[in-house]
Amino acid sequence: MTRERSDRDLAALLEAWMDEVAPTAIPVPVLEEAFARTMSASQVRLYPWERAVRRTSPSRRIAGFALAATAALLVAVLAFGALGGGLGMTPSPSPTPSATPVPPSSPSPPAIVPGPITPTASIPADQPMALASDGTSVWILTATGLVQRIDPATNKLGAAISTGATTDAYQGISADRSGVWVTESNTATLFRVDPVAHKVVTTIPVGNTPKGVLTTGSAVWVADVRSGTVLRIDPATNKVVATVTVGPTGDSGPNWLASGLGSIWVGIPNNQTVVRIDPTTNAIQATIPIPVEASPCGSFAITPAAVWITSCGGPPKVTHIDPTTNAVVGLATLDGTAYTPAVIDGAPWVSVDTSPSLPGALNRIAAATNAVDLKLVPGPTFGGGGDMVVAAGSVWVNDGGNNRILRLPLAGFTPG
Repeated sequence: MTRERSDRDLAALLEAWMDEVAPTAIPVPVLEEAFARTMSASQVRLYPWERAVRRTSPSRRIAGFALAATAALLVAVLAFGALGGGLGMTPSPSPTPSATPVPPSSPSPPAIVPGPITPTASIPADQPMALASDGTSVWILTATGLVQRIDPATNKLGAAISTGATTDAYQGISADRSGVWVTESNTATLFRVDPVAHKVVTTIPVGNTPKGVLTTGSAVWVADVRSGTVLRIDPATNKVVATVTVGPTGDSGPNWLASGLGSIWVGIPNNQTVVRIDPTTNAIQATIPIPVEASPCGSFAITPAAVWITSCGGPPKVTHIDPTTNAVVGLATLDGTAYTPAVIDGAPWVSVDTSPSLPGALNRIAAATNAVDLKLVPGPTFGGGGDMVVAAGSVWVNDGGNNRILRLPLAGFTPG
């Protein structure tokens, strides 16, 4: 899975913030009203490098206003209570905390000094938004809805293929031998690109607001955000053959998908869970609560012994799930925001945006400590925060703030 990228999920982030800072004296109806107002705001994907270049879209301004208005409401309630005022209601007891224990959160050791890693190629790209790989080629999805292939033999971009009026929200890309698949939420469409014919060969109606997409050869899986479902498409017929309900309907539903350890994995911010699906029976194998310190709206890295999911904003956390017990066993703290990780030599790596400081860095997380134990920097202007994929004996990193894709030597990730 790609997928990446920041995903300003206001509902999940606000809920985590309120759980952390709201005192028990605040009446529950006030909190419910504040949460409802925030849930009505649309999700917006904010790329980390956009902060550096000061891009501001109308949808982002609306989402920011919703968060600011909610914060002002809660501050007013707190101030009124501190002055001895009241709302004419008896304060309700706080909700019973989740029975799931909160795992220790390990900060990155400050003693780690980032080491250099030299790119073997820098490929210019116009507004690269996401990366995908079929193991051989690397594919780019741009913010303008174009799909392009990077030829690893020449490090050149192929001709652009248009997949529709793609926006910077609710888009995903995945690739394997069955083709390249791209979601487009505005028209609720899944595009199938033939990599040989180099064109869109099929458009498939899918759900309400398709977002994350994952192809596994025998099936294509799509996260339908506002329907609370994951759809299964048969690539032989290009038809939806199963619908798996994984969460409630409404904003901030299923986001990104991954395959590994005999399961399909999906993060669901609006009920703060990760759901595990059996790809043979389409049945839910487990629903895993995620601590409020993190938000399960990022992307996955899956190793033989662990499942990792990044947050998509707010506290820069990476959640560590034990796939044997289906329980959260740790939270790793990063120096900045990270999205789609890659597994290299059995460990998860993430590209971290440390804005406003430069450069960003590539971080390795140790499963034993739930902490970053190695950092690499591919140059003084590297922005960080984009997708990472492994293909053709190299690691490919989206450096969207500089409109380029970096190719890095795989051997550089295991320094002596």
